[in-house]
Amino acid sequence: MALLRGTTELIPLITVVFLLLLFFLLGSSFVTQPGLVVELPKSSLGVRLPSGGWIISVTLTPETKGGGGRKPLIFYNDEIFDLPGIHKLLEEAGRGRPPQTLVIRADKEAPAGLLVEIMNAALAQKWSVLLATQPEGERRGEP
Repeated sequence: MALLRGTTELIPLITVVFLLLLFFLLGSSFVTQPGLVVELPKSSLGVRLPSGGWIISVTLTPETKGGGGRKPLIFYNDEIFDLPGIHKLLEEAGRGRPPQTLVIRADKEAPAGLLVEIMNAALAQKWSVLLATQPEGERRGEP
């Protein structure tokens, strides 16, 4: 048997590769906070999250057998911050820039006083503040 040798056309090959790339990009889902599960409070009303806004998540430490209370943890870009650190972060981000939008994804059991402190830090920079909620029909922890 004789082997058939021919030239491989590159344009159809490149077209198929680009189509596959486009398919996988459009078919993938984007997660706002990977790996961080927050049990959001439920609400029957809501607005869409703006694109490009800052997202701060407030969650609680897991329950311990010793009976110690659950402590709040504040996350921004997968880093843990304390309240003074968040104040400093928002203050530096607000210098010389137009006002931004801050979305707070807070656990439904997070202390209200902590949320108000975070909101006040953003409002002092003239930012808009939104509190993320979960539509009543969705499951817990999903962004």
